[in-house]
Amino acid sequence: MNLNEITIQELLKNRVKTPADLAMIKRKMAKRYKISCPSNINLLKAYHEMVRNKRTKLSKNLENLLRTRPIRSLSGIVNVSVLTKPYPCPGKCIYCPIEKGIPKSYLSGEPAVERAKRLNYDPYLQVKKRIEMLENEGHPTDKIELRIVGGTWSFYPKKYQTWFVKRCFDACNQKMGKNPEEAHKLNEKAKHRIVGLSIETRPDFITLSEIKWLRKLGVTMVELGVQSIYDDVLKLNLRGHGIKETIFATKFLKDAGFKVCYQMMPDL
Repeated sequence: MNLNEITIQELLKNRVKTPADLAMIKRKMAKRYKISCPSNINLLKAYHEMVRNKRTKLSKNLENLLRTRPIRSLSGIVNVSVLTKPYPCPGKCIYCPIEKGIPKSYLSGEPAVERAKRLNYDPYLQVKKRIEMLENEGHPTDKIELRIVGGTWSFYPKKYQTWFVKRCFDACNQKMGKNPEEAHKLNEKAKHRIVGLSIETRPDFITLSEIKWLRKLGVTMVELGVQSIYDDVLKLNLRGHGIKETIFATKFLKDAGFKVCYQMMPDL
């Protein structure tokens, strides 16, 4: 039995109920065994291993105390963000950051970006690794809000879009679907169900045919790069569209039953 498992036994024995109780026991164990305070993630891993091997009983209270950043799954749904590969964008916005090897409008150093870069922007691996991380932190992963980011989604080739979404579903299904339709069907009874799927795009790319395509992919929410509601500001920044396109895009999407999120740049 390792020190993390011994600490778990001590926590259960003392029936800890508050974060203060948890911290006190951790300090006590660190002092007794002359080690640094064990992390909640390592303790949670040890606890799950003990439960799997039937060496201890389930304790929801202990799970909740050891969970890292509980706000992430407070609604019962966890967010999983995946990045598309670096690809050209039709926009010439003067404020948009451009970094080699990074999708346009994103910067290295961001957690999701670094994870995507490390995994060569593979959608399957990005989803798989993110789910593993959330589970290790103690979060439920049965309901997932999948967020596809990385620039203007609508400008990517349709073939790439289809493949990307299917691979995300395959990762949640833990099983390969023959085609996107089968992957969607399998996900209805999968361990990790995708209950929402969002993409980001420009307002001037939203047309009736694009809306039909997004519906076919299973998209439920569209993040529109509005940035500003003033035509003069959009023109000055070489945005490439005006507020009229934003109004039309919002109406078309709402009428089609999509959720709409605006990406804004205050004080632009």
